[in-house]
Parts: sequence; C-alpha cells; structure tokens
Amino acid sequence: MSVPSLPVPDLPVPLDQPLYGLVLLTGHACVLPLSQLLCLQYLYRGEPVVLVDGANAFDPLLFSAAARAHQWNLRELLDAIHLSRVYTCHQLEALFTEHLQQAVTAFRPRAVLCLGLLDTLYDEDVSVAEASRIFRRLRTALLALSQRLPILTACPDPPAAAGDTLAARRAFGAGLRRLARWSFTARPETEGVLIAREWPDPARWEWAGGLTVRTGGLALRRR
Repeated sequence: MSVPSLPVPDLPVPLDQPLYGLVLLTGHACVLPLSQLLCLQYLYRGEPVVLVDGANAFDPLLFSAAARAHQWNLRELLDAIHLSRVYTCHQLEALFTEHLQQAVTAFRPRAVLCLGLLDTLYDEDVSVAEASRIFRRLRTALLALSQRLPILTACPDPPAAAGDTLAARRAFGAGLRRLARWSFTARPETEGVLIAREWPDPARWEWAGGLTVRTGGLALRRR
C-alpha cells in the first residue's frame, strides 16, 4: 500500500486531548501517518509507545522530520517506539492474545498504536469463518487493554472490490466502531486533509499543507 505522508504539526496536537479507551481512525490511507503523528504527544515527552504494524506503514522518516522541526533527539524518540510487525492474521492473533500484554508489562507504554489493524483479516486466502474467529478474539483483547491504555487504531477503508467475502469482512470495521470511545475519519482534500471527529463530541478540522512531510509548524484549522 502506498501511504501518503502528512505535514508535521505543532504540539500538542489540537484534538482535545487526552485520548482514552479505543480510538478509531478510519477513511483514507492518510489515517496511517496521521495516527503516527498523534503519538508524538507521548513520544516527545519520552513516554513509550507500543506499535503494532499490520500494514507495513511505520514511517521513521516522519519521526525524523518531526525531530528536526522541533529540535528533539531523534534517537531518544525512536527508542521510545517498540515496534512489532505482523504479516498474517494468525500472527496478529498470536500477538494480541499471547504477547502484547507481556510487552505492555515490560515497556509500560503510554499508548498502543495499531496500524492497519484489520488489513490481514481482508486476506481472501483466509476463510471468512476463520477471519471472524480471529476478529472475535482480537475484539476481546482490545476491549480489555483499552480499559488501561489509549489504543490508537488506524483502519483504512478496505478495497472497493466487489465480492461476498469482502462484504462479510466489512463487518469487522463496524464491530470496532461499536467499541470505540473516540471515532475519527479522514480524507484528503485539495489543500490538505479533512479530519472529522464523529464522537464523543463531533468536530471537524482541516490539516493544511498537503500530503508531504514539511518541517514548518503546520497546524490544524478547526472548521
């Protein structure tokens, strides 16, 4: 997946922090870099973040640009990110049900970031029944963990291809929405990115500056 980059914001990110519970970001693939930028509010204070990457979307250059823009120590910033990549839904299942709690205990993160959490469940080589079983276990683990930590979950919309199996898997996104304490959507516009908070308090922002990483203090404009 080609992932667009976003301009580096001034901090704190003006989205009515602090976030808590399950925080869901859906819509265009720009939610993948956007969710990483949201983690800067923790990382720049040296607070660890556990990052689960199911979309191969982790972008160290984004954090490098943020460090230069704000004169932070890049090595300290990256050392606070504890990254685990998954490439199959069965790896995702094992991570959430067997290993993630151990990582939380060991690293004591301030938040958990999940990039492309549902991506591997859209693999049509895996039956809908098997993907649904894994999603149920994933949902249980997310619900338990979100009682303790903010879980930032970036789930770009699935491909628009037709098919019974894909239609059935779209229910996974709806299931996450029912769990979410915060729900955001994002889509690119001509001059930036439109971000809408659906709940708990509806609001809209425009992220100005286009879809390229820049080092000037670009910020969100509330609409």
